[in-house]
Amino acid sequence: MAVAIAIYARESLRGVALPLASAISEDTKVVELVGAAKRFRELVGEELAKELDRVLDEALANEVYKALNSDDLEREFPELVARFWARISLPLIELNTRLSRAPGAAELVKGVELDLGKVLAKVIRGSGYRYAENLVYALSVLIDRDVWILDKVSRYGVEAVAKRLTERGLEPLLNLTGYTMYLTFAWVSATAAVLGLVKEFREGNRDVLAMWCREYAKEVESFIDTLDLLLDDEVYTDLVELGVVKR
Repeated sequence: MAVAIAIYARESLRGVALPLASAISEDTKVVELVGAAKRFRELVGEELAKELDRVLDEALANEVYKALNSDDLEREFPELVARFWARISLPLIELNTRLSRAPGAAELVKGVELDLGKVLAKVIRGSGYRYAENLVYALSVLIDRDVWILDKVSRYGVEAVAKRLTERGLEPLLNLTGYTMYLTFAWVSATAAVLGLVKEFREGNRDVLAMWCREYAKEVESFIDTLDLLLDDEVYTDLVELGVVKR
């Protein structure tokens, strides 16, 4: 998921990030970051990259705008999340398929995400927004989630990971998926307001979304910890023998 955020950041935030380049410390290595983003685009293909840019731009103009200007955000939020994911799901599925087949893609994706995350964190903090740390924390959790998935797939393989998760931890897996969907949309929406990608918004809505980001991120971290234990054969066997989990 943070792969899409990385593309979103590279394309939609470049106009925001460039004026702030002088405020970013030298260790950011902007040149290397640009090179990594270019390699990532080459990896997924120009056509798919443009499609991801397009659907994310549409999401900014529709679901994100509505979330930031809703009269009843709490009531409308679940529907907006569903519409957001319906909009971006097909290109994301294609993205994941291509990445799973490309040699060396996992390490490149991890490198791109981590580098973009560092820059985005500095840009968000540089905005002076009072809840900036909520957004930085949420972004770090989303990136950690992607890195965790990539590491597990690298270790066990796609089929083995899917089999273990569905057999041993279907409920926490579903919860992780749900909270990730909520967290991603809340983060994209709040960050779009903070960095001026959406010009018209209610400050109260922006702040509520930023606060939700922290709560959703905590849930995502918790379910990753649970699934991490269930994926380990030795730990899982011990948990079964202790009666903590049932086969």
